[in-house]
Amino acid sequence: MPNVLIIEDELPNIQRLEKMLQTLDRNITITATLQTVQASIQWLKSHEQPDIIFMDIRLTDGLSFEIFNQVNITAPVIFITAYDEYALKAFEVNGVAYLLKPLEADKLGKSIAKATSIAGLGSNESVLSLIKNMQAKQPVYRSRFLVAYRDKYILVMANDIAYFTSENKATFLITNSSQRYMIDQTLEILEKELDPDTFFRISRQFIVSLKSIHKIHQSFNGQLKVEIAPALDDGVLISREKSGQLKKWLDQSTL
Repeated sequence: MPNVLIIEDELPNIQRLEKMLQTLDRNITITATLQTVQASIQWLKSHEQPDIIFMDIRLTDGLSFEIFNQVNITAPVIFITAYDEYALKAFEVNGVAYLLKPLEADKLGKSIAKATSIAGLGSNESVLSLIKNMQAKQPVYRSRFLVAYRDKYILVMANDIAYFTSENKATFLITNSSQRYMIDQTLEILEKELDPDTFFRISRQFIVSLKSIHKIHQSFNGQLKVEIAPALDDGVLISREKSGQLKKWLDQSTL
């Protein structure tokens, strides 16, 4: 199996990709993980290129396409991004696949099979076999919601959602940019539909995303008070039982 390089600026996304790669095959070697354009340029100039590069597009210090202006990349590149407008540009450089977040295991596996074939690393039959096994085992979680807003519909991606809340028997979706939409699903249904590595039900009224948890304060009797972004006025006080579950989830989450 190939040696791979990961270029991604968000640690949770790095951890999720690493987990998915190891699930595909434990013999995959991750040579390095890099989080900026400049760090990637420096690493690629001073190291032998890996067999495959996994690359996000929007990094903290710019677009990853700048890397190609500074380094002659010969390895096949699998782009992984939350944005769909860069697909044509990606295939102009050295892209062999363009995957949208959140990642789907079967698409990732097929992209690796394609990249290994291009790189001349041998047969991809074992990879495709592993893909089938993953498809049989891995549950499918919601990646988007179609919500009604005034006289139109808006598509909201799961990674753009900060939290869900229940108020007066109605359920609302709140985005990272503070947009608020009413949806049909109850929190009980959402618990089953959402990826448990990404979302956690902290109380009867709230399901929050990992990214939305801003601060956690100790309260009385083993309870925790959670500050959520976009900000809620007083945060959310959660029960002692949920507090323990939340700490375990945060400590062990492999998002």
